[in-house]
Amino acid sequence: MNRKYILASFLFTLQCFSQTGNLKGIISSDKTFLENANVKIQNSEILIFSDQNGYYEIQNIPVGKQIIQVNYIGFQSQSQTIEILEGQTIELNFELLDDYLGLEEMVITSTRKQVPVYKAPVVVSRINSKTFETTQSLALSESLNFSPGLRMETNCQNCGFTQVRMNGLEGPYTQILINSRPIFSALMGVYGLDMLPTNMIDRVEVIRGGGSALYGGNAIAGTINILTKDPIKNSFSIGSNLAFTDYKVPDRTINVNGSVVSEDLNKGMSFYAYNRDRKPWDANGDGFSEQTLLKNTTFGFDAFWQTSDLSKLKINLFNINEFRRGGNKFELPAHQTDITEQLDHKILGGAISFEQASADLKHKFSVFSSAQTANRDSYYGGGGRILEIGDQLTEQDITAINAYGNSNDISIVTGANYGYEINNKYNILAGVDYNFNQVEDKMPGYNRSIDQKVGTLGFYGQIEMMPLEKFTFLVGARYDYVNINGRYDFDIEKSDDQKTLNAFVPRITAMYEVTDYLKIRASYSQGYRAPQAFNEDLHIETVGGAASFTVLSPDLKTEKSNSINASLNFSKNLGDVQTNIILEGFTTKLNDVFITADAKELPSGVSVLTKRNGSGARVTGLNLEASFALSRAFNLQLGGTVQNAKYDETEELWKSKDETEIVGTKNMLRTPNTYGYYTLSYNPIKPLTLSLSGVYTGKMDVTHMVDPETERTVIKRTKDFFENNIRVAYDFDFKDNCIQIYTGIQNMFHAYQKDFDRGALRDANFIYGPSRPQTFFFGAKYTLN
Repeated sequence: MNRKYILASFLFTLQCFSQTGNLKGIISSDKTFLENANVKIQNSEILIFSDQNGYYEIQNIPVGKQIIQVNYIGFQSQSQTIEILEGQTIELNFELLDDYLGLEEMVITSTRKQVPVYKAPVVVSRINSKTFETTQSLALSESLNFSPGLRMETNCQNCGFTQVRMNGLEGPYTQILINSRPIFSALMGVYGLDMLPTNMIDRVEVIRGGGSALYGGNAIAGTINILTKDPIKNSFSIGSNLAFTDYKVPDRTINVNGSVVSEDLNKGMSFYAYNRDRKPWDANGDGFSEQTLLKNTTFGFDAFWQTSDLSKLKINLFNINEFRRGGNKFELPAHQTDITEQLDHKILGGAISFEQASADLKHKFSVFSSAQTANRDSYYGGGGRILEIGDQLTEQDITAINAYGNSNDISIVTGANYGYEINNKYNILAGVDYNFNQVEDKMPGYNRSIDQKVGTLGFYGQIEMMPLEKFTFLVGARYDYVNINGRYDFDIEKSDDQKTLNAFVPRITAMYEVTDYLKIRASYSQGYRAPQAFNEDLHIETVGGAASFTVLSPDLKTEKSNSINASLNFSKNLGDVQTNIILEGFTTKLNDVFITADAKELPSGVSVLTKRNGSGARVTGLNLEASFALSRAFNLQLGGTVQNAKYDETEELWKSKDETEIVGTKNMLRTPNTYGYYTLSYNPIKPLTLSLSGVYTGKMDVTHMVDPETERTVIKRTKDFFENNIRVAYDFDFKDNCIQIYTGIQNMFHAYQKDFDRGALRDANFIYGPSRPQTFFFGAKYTLN
């Protein structure tokens, strides 16, 4: 159907122009002919493909200057301007260069349609399988440090709760998508970044700056889109990794991947499986873990069916079972320990979508539906005894036994969108979606329950315009109708929260191509966070031996944001070095910012924090992203952030009962002013790969509860950390098979926190710096193509 469309356009061109000439040539790279390279005449519908010898020929081209553009996957696109002469055939050859940095790869998160990353009107950073391999990242959370503006942090010493910060803002300010759908729910967000194995992920697309107009109000800091693996060709691989934390505690992983595609390429399915078994690790010898026991089994598949030349059906499904436990006495039931935080998750998710295009490819329509369910059995507590026959239960025994809980979560997203392209200069997108999330979180022993239903009906639209050849302008907006129906019960405090709110969030983006190698981008956007429970509110930690909960203030109002981003993008071949450098400035103003503070102790001994509105806050900074590639032998990527994150007014965090001592700050906690990363891959010979990577974390302010009795809290300034990793891999290539063996050390200089609290009464929230101590690993992977 596409070729018929090309022929029709060609005949139309013949009718419009009587004076024509011809063009022919060879497309190659390093003396290798490139088959099926795209040859296009700009500002026309003429598009042809090279044959198996790299040869192409276009006849009856209108006379005059024409720009000929050639594209081929894995190579840098190339354009040449030529004068077409009447009745003459001109020879024009193209020698393409490898696209080592992947700047010609397609991304979809910036505008909801495929576009080469370098031509996207907003900056899109990518984390792909090469990064996973270079950094030895087994789970998604282990890879997110290797993108500008992102920083992974661990928030609980017992259970290992992690979250990602973008541009200085904590986790709930970032919209996390799975295959472009926001089903990463509040409950999933607590531990979900640790649960997703990298072998199920094709790539991660990261957009810094507000994306609320397309993806929902929470995309204040930005958007992280996790794209699972599509079937491309018949393949199979199996691998195993064995690591030793601190050279003694084992962490074993097995993963399997495969894909099957029909001969006509109209159908295909990819599948993956992952199993991890990590033992707990104690950093300071007090008998309590700093790294959790972890068991994870994940499997799933992605499939497609090209129902016609112009339509496609896609479906995917995944299942995650994860058990984690931190504390002490791992051989005993949780309630018989001094302290334990234990979570057992069962998660099932999936999606189906259908896409249809018109015969002229101008109109595109899609419908989709995604769903995810999660069940979590939990335990937060301890202090019970090992009872003998005849022993009487004490109050402490009963409290320990009652510290078990259960949570259920369902998230559903369904919608449709329509796209229309006009003369290659205007793209219109309009859509509607409905997002429903219900979470039930019950802990009978603490008289705590949350039953929250949030339904969001959203309408969005955007227009992408190219009024000038080098200028792209994009304007979009989203209107959300949010219905919150929540019941929050905690001990003697109960509240019913029924709210509806209307939110309108605009987005304006512009890109100007100063030269072929220099682009300027700028954007303005708004966003919001509804007054509801987010993932950090569903996390429970133990402080001073007692559970610590977060409750919502009954007066909690919607938090709103205004964001501005501007960047310079330099991309050019400097001699033999392919170079891409992005310098980006950002500022985000938060109004009625959410603050979690005002700790108080209930008669039961439980600690309660209240989420309320603060005065406001602002984060301003610079991101740097730089990539350099010298042939296939050398690839260096690095990034860094310098920022300032402050509240408008000093926010109170703790005060004594007699109010003689008050602790407050204007600095956003857990937010270093500087942080960054690097990855370096070197191939001295084809089978051998040497990889170095590292993450720098600057100094920051964190809270520390120093007196469990009074809950006295102080602010501590941490030191900075620079963790470095090394990996060495060797490939044994056969005809259609490859066996890779590898080994290395993560955090080889043991840049790790040294001042953990000790014992059952420790402040589990007092954890900062790198999440992984010094770890030795080795493994092997077999691949069949």
